[in-house]
Amino acid sequence: MLRCIPRVLRPSSSIGLARPTARSLHHVTGDFLNYDAEGILVSTKVPMFIGNPGATFVLITTDIGRALHAASHDEDKLTTSLSGKKTAAQLHFSMTRSILALLPRLHIPMNFPCQTDSNASLATLHLTGNMHDIVLDGTPDAKFFELANASGRELQGALDELKNG
Repeated sequence: MLRCIPRVLRPSSSIGLARPTARSLHHVTGDFLNYDAEGILVSTKVPMFIGNPGATFVLITTDIGRALHAASHDEDKLTTSLSGKKTAAQLHFSMTRSILALLPRLHIPMNFPCQTDSNASLATLHLTGNMHDIVLDGTPDAKFFELANASGRELQGALDELKNG
């Protein structure tokens, strides 16, 4: 399955205007490892969307996003929206094993480009929208998803008014 979402606007000429581009999304299946209610480690196949080679993001279902967020104990790195709800969490991505976090663990079936000289990069889990996104920090994709999530939060009031009006 192939879908497109808008990509970060880039300057297109010397006059500084921006032009839209597209970002392809590919449906893949990853592995989510977590403990069940009895404390037994369980691996579950989960759907996700990834970009083209070189992309630094993955879109995941909200239940997987919430599970990763709940396991994040570093409260200092959580960001908060205007409503006071936590909307992002800091994660570590292992470049050599293509996994996020220790447990619960999400195995992503693609290789992200290295962002540092080490085998790990910081990533941010955004907890807004119909799907949650995980993006490597300091990349063009990170800026795009930061702006996209901010736009969604800013438009929520207007959308609510349209529904009620």
